[in-house]
Amino acid sequence: MTEAEIYEFDLNGYIVYRDLLSAGEVKKMNDLLDTEFKKQDVQDVHSFSFLSLDHCFLDLMAHPRMLRIIRTMIGDWLRLDHAYGLQMDTGTVDRGQTRPNLHGGPRTDNGEHLYQWFDGNMYNGLIVAIYALKDVNPGDGGFICVPGSHKANMHYKPPVDSPLVVNPSLRAGDMLIFTEALVHGTTTWTSSKQRRSLLYKYSPGHSTWSAADNLEPIRALAQNDLQRDLLRPPSVGSRSALDFPKI
Repeated sequence: MTEAEIYEFDLNGYIVYRDLLSAGEVKKMNDLLDTEFKKQDVQDVHSFSFLSLDHCFLDLMAHPRMLRIIRTMIGDWLRLDHAYGLQMDTGTVDRGQTRPNLHGGPRTDNGEHLYQWFDGNMYNGLIVAIYALKDVNPGDGGFICVPGSHKANMHYKPPVDSPLVVNPSLRAGDMLIFTEALVHGTTTWTSSKQRRSLLYKYSPGHSTWSAADNLEPIRALAQNDLQRDLLRPPSVGSRSALDFPKI
């Protein structure tokens, strides 16, 4: 991350990187998902699994530029904790919920959602990389957050319609990264076009949010040591740093 990017992330608790995926990569992933949903004869998809569908999704898990960014946020010991996709159509909220919501915030969930600086280094708990596979225009809905709330000194969640809440815009291929210490959530999707996003969630190497054995079937599909290392179970001792790819 550049100094300007670190400043922006420190200020807001999230940052958007444009065009991380090419138009061809976005099309391939959308085509794969469309084929899978059609095969399953699923009409109304809110949350879905995708890592095992094709190697391109494991490649995205280990995207070199993304890993260099998250290395600044978490450090040399990091792992994929879990991943899922979200899809929204007009009038829906993700995961089939019926109301807009905000959750998260600093030190929530047994303190796992953290954001801290110490001795010149940034430390985070769970970090989320959202890849937009379809555009999110101003006011469309979907992901919302309260910028700067990852550094708040009290637990407070404003109303979803508060002017403190923002709904970042994304183009297909963009990546938004945020810390779970940020107050964030989802609001009703209002666009006539569909929302589709992939969420990859990364933890420090010693930490886990989901049950670690959930990733064992995915680890068996890994194509290289980097992917296998990202899918390791959490541990404190006897853990080697990730071999970050050169970019």
